[in-house]
Amino acid sequence: MNTKRPTSRDVAREAGVSVATVSRTITRPEDVNPETREHVLNVMKRMGYSANRAAADLRRGSSKTLLVLVSDITNAFFAEFFKGIEEEARSHGYVLLIGDTSEVASTERAYSNMLLMNQAGGLILNTYDFPVDLMPSNANSGYKGPPLVSCAGHKGVDVPSVCTDDALGGRLAAEHLIELGHKDIIQICGPLQVHGFERRFFGFRQALKHAGIDVKDDRVLSGPLSVQFGIDTAQMLVESNDLPSAVFVHNDETATGFLHGLANNGIRVPEDISVIGYDDMPYAAVFNPGLTTIRLPRRQWGQLACRKLVAVLEGEPGAQDPVTIAPSLIARASTASAKR
Repeated sequence: MNTKRPTSRDVAREAGVSVATVSRTITRPEDVNPETREHVLNVMKRMGYSANRAAADLRRGSSKTLLVLVSDITNAFFAEFFKGIEEEARSHGYVLLIGDTSEVASTERAYSNMLLMNQAGGLILNTYDFPVDLMPSNANSGYKGPPLVSCAGHKGVDVPSVCTDDALGGRLAAEHLIELGHKDIIQICGPLQVHGFERRFFGFRQALKHAGIDVKDDRVLSGPLSVQFGIDTAQMLVESNDLPSAVFVHNDETATGFLHGLANNGIRVPEDISVIGYDDMPYAAVFNPGLTTIRLPRRQWGQLACRKLVAVLEGEPGAQDPVTIAPSLIARASTASAKR
């Protein structure tokens, strides 16, 4: 039995066209007459031919694969973000490879090598840290690595970016609680060395100061955001007998844990305490009570990030200019007027 895979030369012979026409059908289909293109594609299907994308990319000197790196691929937050990227990438003829760095340097290095070896054409980066392997040896020389777009607002790295306005998000959360008459407010923060959490923190803090509310350092609790961290924080506050009037939590996942911890101790929301989250995850609307939160348009974020990377790859004017996406407040049942 002959199991030899058909080659582009075999396809060309069977279709009665040149090898160059087969190659163009694979790499630049828009340059091939539609009738010829359809004929060649039908022959490919009939023969069971599959293009060697890596070889085609090598000949072309570029890759039609885009690499997307996030810090935790299991985090539901990224689902809509990935969807937006995939939709935009497909419209430009690109395919995606999604990677989970888990903030491990060796993993980031492996993905960085894919870019350096031209196994991927460009990178969309939504992780806490910037891959050190992509930085130039001379930090003062500026970034000169493979094409990429930062979605995490990496400090000290001058690369094209598409970021959410986390300072505005923090301010919107504060203004909502201020309008409801709250003054004793705790922030439950993510690690403040992370740019997004830092900006949420300062945006919220500045809005309180602007309203003349005394900002106390002991009303800030920072840690690795998670459901369990939210539960533990609620338990700690109840046991200390020092519940605030309201709490701003830096993501919905931790906010739901916090709500659960309060319920376990008989604390009512919003009657006894108001809670506002961040992200507007799908479950925020159906949680009991519905979670007031700051909405991030994650699908649009992914679309714009991919559009920006394609612009960088194609050398379009303004491709290096940063893009900022505004969040919005979604008020639900977990916040109410202050009772004290």
